[in-house]
Amino acid sequence: MPIVRIPIESRKQWLTVRAPHVTASVTPALFHCHPHHLTELRLYAQHRGVEFNTKADEEEEDPVLRRGRWLEPATAKAVEERRPEWRIEKATDYFCDPDRRLGATPDFFIHGDPRGLGVLQTKSVARSVWTREWEKGTVVPFYTVLQTLTEAMLTEAAFGAAAVMLVDPHAMDVAIIEIPRHPAAETKILATVEQFWWRVEYGVEPQPDFARDAEAIKALRPKETKDKAIDLAGNNYVREVLAQRALLRARIKADDERCEEIENELKYLMGDAEFISGMPGWNVTYKSGERQGYSVPTRTVRTLRITDKRPPEERPQGGDDDV
Repeated sequence: MPIVRIPIESRKQWLTVRAPHVTASVTPALFHCHPHHLTELRLYAQHRGVEFNTKADEEEEDPVLRRGRWLEPATAKAVEERRPEWRIEKATDYFCDPDRRLGATPDFFIHGDPRGLGVLQTKSVARSVWTREWEKGTVVPFYTVLQTLTEAMLTEAAFGAAAVMLVDPHAMDVAIIEIPRHPAAETKILATVEQFWWRVEYGVEPQPDFARDAEAIKALRPKETKDKAIDLAGNNYVREVLAQRALLRARIKADDERCEEIENELKYLMGDAEFISGMPGWNVTYKSGERQGYSVPTRTVRTLRITDKRPPEERPQGGDDDV
């Protein structure tokens, strides 16, 4: 692999040089296991130049990512204490294969191991996540394996390792789990990345994750063609999901109405009281407050509306005003 090594001079420069590539941190999206819900369809749309109303996932930093950045130096220090034969070096370069449009920014390098150079991927997790996703160190989540193997390939490292800082105010600890090189898995990563870029080049959309891809679907289909219809006369699946949606909407409406009844009853009972006392486990207040005024600029929004025009006997009760 013709690897290019680019020194990182600033966050802005780093984001710019990695923008045309699939990076190690997003490869899990191509395998439908990204830890921060980045999907293949969203990644596809970004590289097709589609504009989103929100910032690109990789440019945002949620509290979990920020925590990881803060704890990264401490995790490396803990690894050096646990593995004194290793010398840990902060990685300060971006590695990429321009032909494959694949890149990686390792967290750290490992020196002093007889096998040769290693890459160290640092993670910080709550005890609950350590138990649920890592099974207390007996399993390495697939997204961590993918990221580490991609970094090892691009840096030509002999092996990889994950250092997991267990975030616990009473018992901080670090677990070190080695991730050996895996030629078959690495070949699969390269093939999947190649297929992704083929999709981008020829405009072949990957299958959406309908639970996560609302923004990507809207961004990829921003406008309609006037008077164009899609004939789904023989599509029984769409009939079934429309009926299912109507039933769910009727249930939601009934639940909302009951919630409103309960809230109105509480308002009536409270009168001019500011809060309810004597209810352990509940905090109920009824206070006045000012709402800040604001204006929203005009913009075109494509809206999906569904009206149930089936005969009344085929509709769920309460579902006849579905919009």
